[in-house]
Amino acid sequence: MLSRARQFIPLGIGILIVAVANVLFAPAHVMFQRLIIFVLLMLSLGLIKNKLVRLLAALLPILWVAWDVTLTFYARGTFGSAFSYGFAMSILDSDSHEISAMLWLYQKYCLGFLALVILLLGSVAMMPATGSKWLAKYPFYLLAILLISNIVQATVHHIKKNSQGSITARVMNYLPISNTKYFLQAWSDQHLIKQIASQIPDYSLQTQETGIDTYVLVIGESARSENMSIYGYPQPTTPHLEAERSHLLLWNHAISGAPITITAVPLAITADTVINHNIQHYSDNIINLANQAGFDTSWFSKQGMLGDYNNAITGIAMNATHKHWVNDGYDDALLPDLRKALNHQGKQLIVLHIYGSHEPECTRFPATDALFTPQSDGIDACYDNSIRFTDKLLGNIFALLKDRRASVAYFSDHALEREPIQSVVYHHGGVKPSQHAFEVPMFIWYSPQVNNPDTGTVEDIYSTANNDTLMRRWMGISLPGDRPQETVQHAAHRLAGKAPVMDTTNQIYNWRELAH
Repeated sequence: MLSRARQFIPLGIGILIVAVANVLFAPAHVMFQRLIIFVLLMLSLGLIKNKLVRLLAALLPILWVAWDVTLTFYARGTFGSAFSYGFAMSILDSDSHEISAMLWLYQKYCLGFLALVILLLGSVAMMPATGSKWLAKYPFYLLAILLISNIVQATVHHIKKNSQGSITARVMNYLPISNTKYFLQAWSDQHLIKQIASQIPDYSLQTQETGIDTYVLVIGESARSENMSIYGYPQPTTPHLEAERSHLLLWNHAISGAPITITAVPLAITADTVINHNIQHYSDNIINLANQAGFDTSWFSKQGMLGDYNNAITGIAMNATHKHWVNDGYDDALLPDLRKALNHQGKQLIVLHIYGSHEPECTRFPATDALFTPQSDGIDACYDNSIRFTDKLLGNIFALLKDRRASVAYFSDHALEREPIQSVVYHHGGVKPSQHAFEVPMFIWYSPQVNNPDTGTVEDIYSTANNDTLMRRWMGISLPGDRPQETVQHAAHRLAGKAPVMDTTNQIYNWRELAH
């Protein structure tokens, strides 16, 4: 009996190592499932009677698990963090010489990897043979049931809640090879970005003089028009906008096409539509259009460059002549890039993609700009402060452009739900959201140096999915079938009246028919 128990000692050590690697960063329920699957995998391999065949069958999964564990310890020991998407992307971007140098530099992790492989292979080889009855094969049956249930659960989540994430990555997250999901995502992102950036349409376009040289497009994030005083909100959240009211063309009922950034932004700045949604349309976008029209183009962003919720947008941005993703500070950290871009002479389009009021909204502004407090303003304090900070940023942009022939267009990618009884009061819409998740602020500001500014209001509901058409009119660019003599306001009124929207599963609804 004691001799049989000793045969499982190497397996016990291997289980302990895998457990330690996962307990460092994974939630308890995730760690537990990864560990159970690892144990069942090893026991299932031990069911193979021929030891040579057993070792051959075990080699690939053991190499994979050992590699995953080594990556976790490497990230923890070198950077004090979990292995992440950024590490995976840097590895994929490295050439063979860089990888060789890294392996030499971190020899202890390479030796640790080899030692773990030998330990796990040894544990498989030492497992005693089991009986031939079906009950003896329970580890294999349980493993199959767990894997199938994970796949089903990930698929159901994909269909019912969020079609943007990867089913494979969700399944991988519960396996003892979970770091693989970062490599899959990084590879997928690289492929999508290259695909969007490389397929540049050959436009048959004409340009018209607008009296404007500098166009700045500010793409907001998670801003609700319902929390902006320029739209009647009782708190003073938009003093700078209100001061510029006479210079604005203001949309009173702009409706986003989707409740999440990765879908909403491309819908607004590409030829994609809610009804015929297809990422193949993303290459037909305002950056490629402005480039071909002879504009100098810039894209400056506070949002992440890569990941499930940024990859397609990065693909659009990559063809801008100047681009920069700013990681530190708040949204006003984009102002130095804007100032530098303004040194350019001639027509230019500058896109600023800000973080705005994205949850957690309490982190979107410095403490010195916190006018509202939880004590006096309750659960809305942080969100209202984030709106006011965006308003301050817009005021700074207006100040930089007031002496130039310039115009600023602003819209939020989507809005947010507000549910006071939830732990997260302001949150993204999901499956069949209410109208609140889509109703966003939108305006075009004209510098005092622009003659005959097209100011006023657009009262009817207007889908921001029409913005690629509107932006062409704004910049004085016409494609076949456009109306080159039409004003921006006339175009907005013509495009208004309908607002189809999609939820996170790409299900399409009429915005008017959603719950209010």
